[in-house]
Amino acid sequence: MSRYHSLPIAQKRAEALARVREPAVTCPDCDMQVMPVDLHVHLESRCPGRREPGPSARWVDGRDALVRLVPKATLHYWVAQGFVRVRGARMDREYLLRDLALKVSQWRGFRRR
Repeated sequence: MSRYHSLPIAQKRAEALARVREPAVTCPDCDMQVMPVDLHVHLESRCPGRREPGPSARWVDGRDALVRLVPKATLHYWVAQGFVRVRGARMDREYLLRDLALKVSQWRGFRRR
């Protein structure tokens, strides 16, 4: 008896759907799962944009942001372009960890190629 035969019906259905269609991708702005074919249409017309950080969002100070191996100039560029959200005065800035982690992963991915 194979592993498939011992699975519940819901998991069998999920495996069958995974074989039939490709997995969904995450919208870079609103984090909604959409099919790759629909991503462009979603970004053009339906995407509500970036959500505001919730009350449990984690903010890090500049020292912690720079410890994540991001050069200071790169961090300032990301803030100026609106890729990383900040709060507080210039010397007491805090950076949204979620935005920072996303940009660092993209940055490292592009550097690896």
